[in-house]
Amino acid sequence: MEEKEFQQKTRSAFVWNLLDRVGSQLISVVVGIALARILGAAEYGLTGALAIFIALSQSLSDSGFSAALVRKQRVSETDYNTVFYYNLFVSVAMYVAGYFAAPAIADFFGEPILVPISRVLFVVFIFNALCLIQNAKMVKEIDFRKVASINITAIVISGGVALWMAYTGYGVWALVAQLVIQSFIKMLMQWAWGGWRPQLLFSWQSFKELFAFGSNIMLANVLNVLFLNIYSAIIGRMYNSRELGYYTQANKWSEMGVSTLYGVIQNSTYTLFSAIQHDRERLLRSYRKTMKLTAFITFPTLLALVLTARPFILILLGEKWAPSIPMFSMLVIAGIFTVLTTVNGNYIRIEGSSRLVLRLEIFKVSLFAIVLLFTWHLPILQLLWGMVATRVVVYIVSIVCIGRRVGYTWNQQLIDILPSCATALLMICFAYPIQFFVENIYLLFTLQIVVCVIFYCLINRYLQRDILDELWQNIRKIGR
Repeated sequence: MEEKEFQQKTRSAFVWNLLDRVGSQLISVVVGIALARILGAAEYGLTGALAIFIALSQSLSDSGFSAALVRKQRVSETDYNTVFYYNLFVSVAMYVAGYFAAPAIADFFGEPILVPISRVLFVVFIFNALCLIQNAKMVKEIDFRKVASINITAIVISGGVALWMAYTGYGVWALVAQLVIQSFIKMLMQWAWGGWRPQLLFSWQSFKELFAFGSNIMLANVLNVLFLNIYSAIIGRMYNSRELGYYTQANKWSEMGVSTLYGVIQNSTYTLFSAIQHDRERLLRSYRKTMKLTAFITFPTLLALVLTARPFILILLGEKWAPSIPMFSMLVIAGIFTVLTTVNGNYIRIEGSSRLVLRLEIFKVSLFAIVLLFTWHLPILQLLWGMVATRVVVYIVSIVCIGRRVGYTWNQQLIDILPSCATALLMICFAYPIQFFVENIYLLFTLQIVVCVIFYCLINRYLQRDILDELWQNIRKIGR
């Protein structure tokens, strides 16, 4: 791929990923605000209790094959069909297992209603598996325009149905319907627009080749799912559905910011890094540049969310969700290191080091288990501080591993990201005192955001002008 074509594809991938994430999140914000004002913490707690099972099923069904297909330079129809039938078989098997395990899940959380909820909600296992290949092909072909259109359409339709059901008194079933319908619409549109249909092809050789890389990614993803979702299970078990509802809501809204950055960076960088994986010098140069840009955007965006956590939650959701504010702040802080670790993880995957990815996940889960051993019985906020500390340590270990493998040393990476971190912290210190003079939460939120944007842009005109100028030039090129 020529340099000019690569830059054009980079901009296109970034923009459509950004539009996908931002557009999806904006719609989700509107729907989420309305649902949160109708439904209570208990309803969100019920669906939050099942989050770990849905995420785990996705990792097991995918088995790392999506990453393997995107990374592989020449993919045959046999490869696609082999993965399709494997994923379909696994997803059906998991649904059957989930159907019969529903009573045990309900007993674990002490909520009998989880039996019918589980049996309906777990249908998404099959829907997701049916469109995995179509989605992988679009990503591999860097056709993020279709991906964005599909995701946004599915969110609009499912959100509309959920709002109608909530207003008409269906309670928790509005949240269940939202998830199931969203997955179903995505499946239908992927089949309509994906341009791929299964054939009667299957090859054990193809399976073994893709699974050799994908199996380590699958195990890493499973461990990551357990790491990210175990808190929901613990809070639901140790406390009650209301407390779990506060945590679920805090996690949901923190993910609005974190997953937008996380998703754009992960989808764009993995696909584009794959296209130049054989040009080591160019790959490393692009990786280092991506890390600088990631830090430049991530630190101010997420730290600004921490700063404005109180007015943000109260404006969007109302006073009844105030207990979720400190949880929200800590989850956003943890998300900063999740985003940075994602870029490192993508580079390791492109290097072909899926075993290293797995080892890092094993280390992360082992560290998490140790921290959890000392914090599981403590109040929720102290439990979450343990999560934050774990993610910081995991990021540090990831940059050490990267340095040893490719020569981009840990101190070089810290030098690349610390200017953005320092200027973002200065920005927060400058905007923080406003809360002592302004009581109106609407005015407070507006003033703090405006001050953060102006201060960060002005200070970087002197400290990191090259990144700011390049970002502005890319935005102007996109608009043409």
